[in-house]
Amino acid sequence: MKKILISAYACIPDLGSEEGNGWFYSSLISQQGYQVWCLTRDIGKTQIEKKLQQSSYPNLTFSYVVVPRWVDNAYHYGLLGMYFHYLYWQWSALRMALKLTKEHRFSLVHHVSYTSLQLGSFLYKLKLPFIYGPVGGGQEAPETMRHYFKGYWIKEKMRSWVSNLMLRFNPGCYQSVRHADYVLAWNEDTRQMIKSLGREKAVEKEFGGVGKGFIPSKPIYRPTHDTLQVVWVGRLMPRKALELSMHGFSKVNPQIPVHLTIVGDGEMGQYVPEYVAKYNLDDRATWVGKVNYEQVKDYYKKADIFLFTSLRDTGPAQLMEAMAYSLPVVTLHLHGQAELVNDSTGIRVPVTDPETVASGLAKAIEWMYYNEDKRTDMGLNAFHFAQQQNWELKVNHIIDTYYHSLTEQNVSSDVAVS
Repeated sequence: MKKILISAYACIPDLGSEEGNGWFYSSLISQQGYQVWCLTRDIGKTQIEKKLQQSSYPNLTFSYVVVPRWVDNAYHYGLLGMYFHYLYWQWSALRMALKLTKEHRFSLVHHVSYTSLQLGSFLYKLKLPFIYGPVGGGQEAPETMRHYFKGYWIKEKMRSWVSNLMLRFNPGCYQSVRHADYVLAWNEDTRQMIKSLGREKAVEKEFGGVGKGFIPSKPIYRPTHDTLQVVWVGRLMPRKALELSMHGFSKVNPQIPVHLTIVGDGEMGQYVPEYVAKYNLDDRATWVGKVNYEQVKDYYKKADIFLFTSLRDTGPAQLMEAMAYSLPVVTLHLHGQAELVNDSTGIRVPVTDPETVASGLAKAIEWMYYNEDKRTDMGLNAFHFAQQQNWELKVNHIIDTYYHSLTEQNVSSDVAVS
């Protein structure tokens, strides 16, 4: 059985986003005839060990890379602290990987998390067949939308400044791009950034998926009712731009019965009451706060459309989750969401200036209200799209397209040497 080494800085079962990426890649690949060792942090150890006890994963082994306490503490000290923690962890992961390679003959190495081009991986140093990604990070928040970041805009610009430095000076980034057998880019923004580093060959666009267990077995058909239900789901981070969604929602014709439900919590939660008052949404919006991964399904079921206005996103998992629940999407024609959504599954509003964008969002919501049949068709198209994005299909595609060619090359090389 061929052995695979996976690097997943974030890996926790039954979660979405980065944690879900790490878990789905490592667990599903281990079920496809490969023996997998996954390097990850110990922060998810309890959940991982519980999952391993509940289900059988005989070909999956986790190696927990532990860093000193003072390094763990640095993670909580802003953006630079998080970057420092990640890089320190990557060096520690390399040391563990070097030990593992002395014990096991790995056929290839695959970096899956973090999905950040700039943060990189040091596993290219193993000089084994290496897949880097899918990675994102090529996105920049539009300057015209800085208002919605409030005081966090300075941090957003610092992120861009540090990211640009890391592109050029972090060997984990530029050396991974240079030496990987395949570089997988999440979106076109990132593919262009990879190109700027001088890499064009064997660069493919691939994005993440949604758990098969999260997708209903059949489309959801919603009965006609008086009020159009709109749902917004996500962590209340500055770049997710909840205020932009609420600004646009406030411009919807007051004669149209429509209601916005906000699901999630985060640092921008402190401003939600202010947004409600500012945009006069007391009777048209409800904030339910944070719910667990299973509960969010109920909010998708109750909604008629999904509203998403992130100003910087690689490829939001919430979009695929909402689409899995047959929800048409109103979003921005920007970054990852512009590639996940098309005219058959939703409406993408061009990003210009705040007032124009807000008006565009309102018009899109109004169109959804007045065109129920077309809205339903969009939801059905969204469901069929999401079915093709489930993690099982994604992982099988990665294996068939990249793993097979690299592992076969490796076997051929071994035979030639012998």
